[in-house]
Amino acid sequence: MIHRPPVVRDQDIIEIRLTPESEYRIPFTFIEALNEGTLFDRPAHVFREAARERRLFDVLNKTTDNLIGTGVIQLAFGDSKRRKQAEIGGLMFHPGARGFGIASLLVKVMMVHAVKESGRDSPGEEYLAHVVDGNGGPIHALLEAGFKPIGQVAIHRGDIDAVIDHMIKEDESAVSLQAFAFDRRAIDSLVFALWKFARRDHGVIRRSGPAGDIRLTVDFARVITSAHLDTRIKLMKHSQ
Repeated sequence: MIHRPPVVRDQDIIEIRLTPESEYRIPFTFIEALNEGTLFDRPAHVFREAARERRLFDVLNKTTDNLIGTGVIQLAFGDSKRRKQAEIGGLMFHPGARGFGIASLLVKVMMVHAVKESGRDSPGEEYLAHVVDGNGGPIHALLEAGFKPIGQVAIHRGDIDAVIDHMIKEDESAVSLQAFAFDRRAIDSLVFALWKFARRDHGVIRRSGPAGDIRLTVDFARVITSAHLDTRIKLMKHSQ
């Protein structure tokens, strides 16, 4: 039997970061390698453009220097020239890094950065996410990060800048997806959740399992600093 070391171990340090444009192919290749047939097959240029716009994220195990997760905000114009839409996708975690709540934390960081920190958010911009039927993994992370279900949608070839043939069943022309939309009223709650995690919990996640207790430290300060969160919390208290 080949021995493979665990993807995450006790005392590992995990970093959520914005992917540099020069490294956009790393999350692209990561998703290609681990895609279980439940994600859009986005072309490489989508990742390059997202990295350029500071909307490509990766999750790195700093202790082992291995990539363990990704997320991308793919910009697209909606039906109206005055309303922009963005697709929240590419949510992929290595199977060995699932079950720790890092995916939920990543989506919260993505949304707070997109709406509050990036400077690219437009009034009325819609943030959407789509999950293929039967893939329940991302749903909890989306709901925890302020997304609301808005029903089923059918995506046809050519509807998005991605290949979906691997998701379409035989004799069908579209893939049925569960649609979710971000509720902007949730943004203050997400800011508070990240502030609490960074300040009160000191960025620590604890889990117990068959292999024993695991204590991970998650750092997202290169995306959103604790000082920025402190400022946001003070502004929220002042407005109340």
